[in-house]
Amino acid sequence: MKIKSIQVGPLEVNCYLVFNEDQGDGLVIDPGDDSEILIRTISQCRFTPRLVFLTHAHIDHISAVGELSAEYNCPVWLHPGDLELYNSPANQLPPWLPPAENLPDPISEPPESIAGMEFSILHTPGHSPGSCCLHFAKEGQLFSGDTLFQGSVGRTDLPGGSQETLTRSIQHLFSVVPISTRVHCGHGPSTTVEAEKMHNPFVNSQTY
Repeated sequence: MKIKSIQVGPLEVNCYLVFNEDQGDGLVIDPGDDSEILIRTISQCRFTPRLVFLTHAHIDHISAVGELSAEYNCPVWLHPGDLELYNSPANQLPPWLPPAENLPDPISEPPESIAGMEFSILHTPGHSPGSCCLHFAKEGQLFSGDTLFQGSVGRTDLPGGSQETLTRSIQHLFSVVPISTRVHCGHGPSTTVEAEKMHNPFVNSQTY
């Protein structure tokens, strides 16, 4: 597994390219903006995206979805809990990000693996109703979107957010993911489950 992180858009979302060099296939996680940069980097990495995976539907994470999906003719997966947000014209951050255009309909059933890399999807609502993490258990890698950050957690004051729900989601996440797992966050630096259980001020490790 190869992982390439690219900061995109004015809110510096971490878009991740995850691919298998031997097979030349992979997936794109949260293409939030800057489609031309993403397409150029994908070409440099020499792989073909077979899936666009969205950890959630906030506009800063989906602005380049239409361009990426069209360029590679690949499906998009999003948890149905965020479909209303995904399709809403109100899903924008003026004046920085207008509503996303040409969004394809997400597929209902995601694949269980891509390019020989098996993964599971963990529903972690709280930041948004459909927030999810993508877990590659064999490789020890977790893509947390805006559920969990280094030293912080996702905000819950946006429509559909809930601090209580997010706390329960993180509790469940920490109960099923090994502490050695590397966490690739939607914003900011990567971290580990162990580091966040020990040091994250928003996480009470005594509850796990």
